Amino acid sequence: MDFSIETAVRRIGARIVVEPSSPLSRVSSITWDSRAVEQGGAFLALKGARVDGHDFAGAAIAAGAALVIVTDDLPEHALAFAREAGCCIARVPDAQQALSALASAWREELSAHVVGVTGSVGKTTTRGLAAQVLSARFKTESTKGNFNNELGLPLTVLTAPKDCEALVVEMGMDGRGQIARLAAVARPERAIITNVGTAHLEYLGTRENIARAKAEIAEALPDGEGVAFLAADGEFTDFIIEHARLAERGIRVVRFGGEGHASDVYATEVAFDAEGRPTFVLHAQDESCACALKLRGAHNVQNACGAAAIGLSYGMSLPDVCHALAGAQAQAGRQALLRMPGGYRLLDDAYNASPESMAASLSVLSSFSTSGSRIAVLGDMGELGSASDAGHDSVGRAVAEAKIDALICVGPKSRRIAHAARAAGMDPARIQEVDDADAAREALSRIVRADDVVLAKASHCMGLSKLAEGAVD
Repeated sequence: MDFSIETAVRRIGARIVVEPSSPLSRVSSITWDSRAVEQGGAFLALKGARVDGHDFAGAAIAAGAALVIVTDDLPEHALAFAREAGCCIARVPDAQQALSALASAWREELSAHVVGVTGSVGKTTTRGLAAQVLSARFKTESTKGNFNNELGLPLTVLTAPKDCEALVVEMGMDGRGQIARLAAVARPERAIITNVGTAHLEYLGTRENIARAKAEIAEALPDGEGVAFLAADGEFTDFIIEHARLAERGIRVVRFGGEGHASDVYATEVAFDAEGRPTFVLHAQDESCACALKLRGAHNVQNACGAAAIGLSYGMSLPDVCHALAGAQAQAGRQALLRMPGGYRLLDDAYNASPESMAASLSVLSSFSTSGSRIAVLGDMGELGSASDAGHDSVGRAVAEAKIDALICVGPKSRRIAHAARAAGMDPARIQEVDDADAAREALSRIVRADDVVLAKASHCMGLSKLAEGAVD
């Protein structure tokens, strides 16, 4: 971002409490972490459940903030400090809305192609793959980490440089209306929905409601110009097309993955190496090209098809797309393969989990070629609502079907995984049930050997990322 203080204050509808030393001074960064304030930047005093940003306004001013945005009164000593430093104090009714308004203003300054990514499973990987593909042709920026919510997305837009040519933004949600609000800020011209799964059933009640919430990204596409990328074999693809009125609005639909006869971009001849990394032939526009991924699992072939479809829609050639896909790396916590002390390998997929992603990761684990054992450390899955019991049961059956050698279940909900695995025929002697990540690490240490492959997967709140601590590489 790059605004004069005067413009920034006007665009967020703020009331000036302390005048700046110069209203024409520029602010080119914003943060709500006082430790990350840049000289001449802006500080947003957010009020959280445990920390109130207003308590750190003085630290932000001392760090060189030129603009501090508040929602409450600051103490007189902080105001005096701001006057002395020439720092503008601006008050708004809602800090989050101010951030969105500022991001929306910066979006107007960007000429970049903007691609929105959402879905129940695979959105972060697909976002990374799409950014990897587009970077082969455009100066590309994308969402960092998990900054995909009503704070993270505006920050992603605001940190995009003005000469950015492509911006890939991830949009997460746990309720209706959230993606619509994010899309109103980012204003994507292309949008991909990876799938509609069972995550967020706790908040939305039915998968049809989840589909409606995900469809908000397609509803935000510009009439007559937008392009929607939808899974060819998606259970709710036709529902989304109808619900978002894509045909009536002149939105082009590109289907990816699935079987060739029903898809615009798809893969055949899929094979896997000893570590579960796929090779395949990618087909699109009556062309085909050999492709290979460093990412693991059949599900990532589907994600690659979606990312390829995005690149092709911007005029990239199929060989260039395949070459770009080959360079994509797994992100931390998402099936990154780590070598651990003692020699065993850990498939770190502990960032999040749903029944669908659990099944995909178990498939990856079972595909590994190893002289040792395949061990799954699986924890509770959150936000499943009434589908929680059935979801954990389905994972237990998947463990048994994948012929995993040992299973460690972590947390109270995962007891159903253990029970279902035993009921499906897994040897009870190979199943352990523990309470938390520390106990899981201790249980794993007693059974793991140098040639083993271990999968760690659960919802983020379970803390199974602890298993990756001390990785050698």
